[in-house]
Amino acid sequence: MEIQSMTGYGEAEEGGFRVEIRSVNHRFLDIHFKMPKFLSPYEMDLRALIKEEFSRGRLDISINLTEKADLKIAIKENVARQILTALDNIQQSLLLEEPPSLNHLFWFRDAVFIQEPELDSEELFNAFRKAMDKVKEMRISEGRHLVKDIMELLRSIEQKVEEIESKASDLLNQKYNSLKERLQELLKEIEIDHTRLIQEASFLAERADIREEITRLKSHLKQMERILTKGGIIGRKVDFLLQEMFREVNTIGSKSSEYEISNLVVKIKSDIEKIREQVQNIQ
Repeated sequence: MEIQSMTGYGEAEEGGFRVEIRSVNHRFLDIHFKMPKFLSPYEMDLRALIKEEFSRGRLDISINLTEKADLKIAIKENVARQILTALDNIQQSLLLEEPPSLNHLFWFRDAVFIQEPELDSEELFNAFRKAMDKVKEMRISEGRHLVKDIMELLRSIEQKVEEIESKASDLLNQKYNSLKERLQELLKEIEIDHTRLIQEASFLAERADIREEITRLKSHLKQMERILTKGGIIGRKVDFLLQEMFREVNTIGSKSSEYEISNLVVKIKSDIEKIREQVQNIQ
């Protein structure tokens, strides 16, 4: 199953029906119908078709009649009589010059007139499926572009993580030499206890050790690539991994005081935010 964006549009006509479907971002599957009341009995079946194909997104569905629709017009005589009587009473009460007429009934069209076509449900469902297929086609096409962009950002992050790993590999030696030089400067005439020096340097290096965070971050990146390659419904899975990636990068930034590593951390955070924006539109 290919990855889908939640953005799509489709329209189709068949017989007396025209169906238009618009799809946009939403955390859940949110379906809204706008159609004539006499089509209400079909709404549940149409919703079921949507749920078979889509799991997330807001879908606004508009169903209208075309010129080919075989409309049957009827008048509710009792309602029309009551309206005209009420209008006549108002005319007499207010001493209006113009008496009520049949033309005034058009003000109450919804209450007086019934317009129902000879329904062909097969035409309705065929038009609906065609529009839905076009929406799905567009969502899949958009999904491919999103996956491509996300993959490029993941490769960018991987390169930066490798740079951080390279710079952090000799962190212990750096801490040891830095501490040794500082102590020698401060205690020029006092012999340094090298065992204690190594212990202190090891303690400082341990506090600044980011190897575990790098390992977990690389694992998250590989898992993200597998999910994107496998496809299907991935939006929530990817969103969770992004949170974990951001947490690991944050920890790396807080542990390391090295300028170059901090600069790379800022860039990785920026890439993660870009992916997060893209993921918001993935089903």
